[in-house]
Amino acid sequence: MTPIEQTIQNLLLTSRRISAEEFKQSIEKRLDYYRDHQLPYLLELISEQFAHADPLAIQPHFFNIVKPIVNETSMVYRSGARRTLFRNNGDEIDPKLFELWQNIQNTSRYDAVMKTVNRMVNLCGTVLVKPSFRKNSLKLDIITPNLVDIVQEENDPTEAAAISYIRPTTQTYIESYGQSPSLQVIIHYWDDEKYLRISPTGDILDNPTNPDGINPYKVLPFVRFANQIPLDNFFVEGGEDLIIAQDNINIKLTQLNYLVKMQSFSVPVLVGYRGSEKITISPGKPIIVPLGSVGEQGEPDFRFETPNPQIGELIKLLEHEIIRIFRAYGISSADFSLQGQTKSGFALVMENLKLLESRENELPFYEDGEEELFEIIKRVWNYHSPYLPAGHPFRGIKFPDDVHLQVSGNDISLPKTTSEEVAEWKFMFEHKLATPIDYLMRRYKLSEQEAQERWERTKQWWGNVI
Repeated sequence: MTPIEQTIQNLLLTSRRISAEEFKQSIEKRLDYYRDHQLPYLLELISEQFAHADPLAIQPHFFNIVKPIVNETSMVYRSGARRTLFRNNGDEIDPKLFELWQNIQNTSRYDAVMKTVNRMVNLCGTVLVKPSFRKNSLKLDIITPNLVDIVQEENDPTEAAAISYIRPTTQTYIESYGQSPSLQVIIHYWDDEKYLRISPTGDILDNPTNPDGINPYKVLPFVRFANQIPLDNFFVEGGEDLIIAQDNINIKLTQLNYLVKMQSFSVPVLVGYRGSEKITISPGKPIIVPLGSVGEQGEPDFRFETPNPQIGELIKLLEHEIIRIFRAYGISSADFSLQGQTKSGFALVMENLKLLESRENELPFYEDGEEELFEIIKRVWNYHSPYLPAGHPFRGIKFPDDVHLQVSGNDISLPKTTSEEVAEWKFMFEHKLATPIDYLMRRYKLSEQEAQERWERTKQWWGNVI
């Protein structure tokens, strides 16, 4: 490589590094905004946009629109999902595997994790889910892009050849492995062959449980979740409009605070006074206006002026900006209206049509993602299962290679009257389009196994009564 080629390569690497850091900072800002940690950013905005910023910074004010919009648009798991184990050849599955899968879902809080994944995808564009084995059970870690670095595939920039992410160092880890107290974070590096723990300075840290630094799963133990196909990068980006709208609303709210404070009362005006005495306005002290100097034009004067601030107009502008960004994300105006009335199911569908269409578009990405996640869960569990302590109910039990997961999101049921719901299910049962298991799953948000067990208990109870 010639010196010119080397210089060009270094410049490209530097620009990529800068771009990656800017991307991470933007993701951190989104996460902070979602968590209500907006004040430092608002104070910085005030300082940048106003030459005389101190008065505005005294009473800053923000109103979080990021969290309600992200939560409201995260509808993929609003009605839950059906998750079914199956074999490639159609053979029956050992009931013990169903119990194992239910146990994994319970200990990993699978449903809650997937709902959080849906929200974080809508906030960040992309998140990673990593199955990890801790304390003799499987957990699911959600990793946001601000913590991740990707080594892209040589011929496909949308795929990862290696993934590293950072985690804060715990005091227990420092004490257990004799690390320096200054070690604040650890970089976890994974590729198909290696798993290493690295310090921020690039030193490989000792790992007594894995001294050779091997990846026992032989694949990257991560699944990418996004709501669209990445085009030219590993991460799906977007959502800047929401953050910019949040900044604009926060600035206007702070200006409104300052306007109300400074212009809601009459303002004292003193004309033609150059004396050394400090003028104090107090109900118990008369105001003395000294005469002007010889030759001055006009008379000295003191008066109160009543300003005419446009507070109402600013409030209307704020309301319009908030409503506009809500509508841009498909949220019905009824959600931010102070007046409401009972509406039919059709009216509710029409008001939420954009959200429902977005959910239909996003659902296949999550169904495919969960099915891919199960394959990683299977690898992680099968590796650790033989090493579980004696007496563990699932020690040594493994998922066969031909067992897979099928996922399908349940249709969203909009509010209905009791008579409408009864008529719908009666029609479904009479025409053999649904089973009592389907009803229990939909009505009580149960898994298929839980619904089956409840139905068996119900039949047994009524059989004993009759």
